[in-house]
Amino acid sequence: MRLGLQATNIFFEGSKHAGVSRSSLQLLEAILKRNEHEYVVFVRPDSPIPEHWLKMPHVEVVRVSKRTRTWHLIGRDLEPLRHNLKNWFSVSGYVPRTPGVKTATLIHDIFFHTFADTYTEEDRIIHERMYANSAKHASFVFSNSQSTAKQFSNHFGYPLERITPLPFGVGQPPGLGDDLPHLTQDDRQAIGLPDGKFILSVSTLEPRKNFPRLLRAFSQVADHPALAGHTLAVAGGKGWKTSEIFDEIAASGLTDRIVFLGYIQDETLIKLYRAAEFAVTASLEEGFGIPILEALTYGCPICSSNTGALKEVGGDLPIYFDPTDESQISQALIQSAQRKNREELITLGVERSRQFGWDKSAEAVLVAFQSP
Repeated sequence: MRLGLQATNIFFEGSKHAGVSRSSLQLLEAILKRNEHEYVVFVRPDSPIPEHWLKMPHVEVVRVSKRTRTWHLIGRDLEPLRHNLKNWFSVSGYVPRTPGVKTATLIHDIFFHTFADTYTEEDRIIHERMYANSAKHASFVFSNSQSTAKQFSNHFGYPLERITPLPFGVGQPPGLGDDLPHLTQDDRQAIGLPDGKFILSVSTLEPRKNFPRLLRAFSQVADHPALAGHTLAVAGGKGWKTSEIFDEIAASGLTDRIVFLGYIQDETLIKLYRAAEFAVTASLEEGFGIPILEALTYGCPICSSNTGALKEVGGDLPIYFDPTDESQISQALIQSAQRKNREELITLGVERSRQFGWDKSAEAVLVAFQSP
């Protein structure tokens, strides 16, 4: 099979390489490992090209036109003809409208609709048009969860039976023991993490992540014996509408116990999960919930919102809370700090994480394209 892969939503480095970009790249890499097929990968005009891609004889990399608007209007529709492609997978975004081409896209979320007030009007319109294109022209669709599949189907009227949820993965395989790195004092100093116990929250700072409520909930119970001395460490780049977050920190009087580490490289992030007392995800909703799967995989107990796809990933292992109820968040933080079965939770988490994986996701994508 010869498959076109649109990867123009991927940023290979920096704070933009998070969320959709990061998961898209990991899925793409898993597909490219399957060398029984030929691939044509379409990347941004200014995108770096990974060296190992250039060494793959079954992979051709194409930078799309610098006239980006023109390419999106008509250039994408011509690419299947230029490169003899009968199959096309957009890791995110529009699909070609070329007759005779089997097309699919991956829906990461429809937050532009369900959380429209967290988007600019321009971005909301862009996303609405992009996914309307997928609903109209895609032969079939992949999603990152049952929750996202149902939302996409309901909003755009796309048949649910033509949507396949993928079992997303994380960057490194599950495992315990010395094969995973440990957080050192040098690591702490390099990223600005104080000594002592800490709670980890991994997320880009933006309204849907619900940080103001989490910060208020933490400040209300920070002096509880179970949490005494704990730091709340947030790993992730700045998104948008962050002023309320920093206002909450100033009001809490806990500026020495709430630290923002910024964007963290993968190797250090794994160390943080392994060293944290537990991880907390307070999002109002997630399309999948990579931080939950990362915590399961790398051996970290979890405290999480009970919404959307988060329960699909976490199962019955996290302590869940209503993300709109600060008192529930506070109690969940205390209960998480008081859990006595840490080693059991870690073992069960790693076992659950094996249900997911990028190789499994890649297999599902390729099987779908080869099916009649």
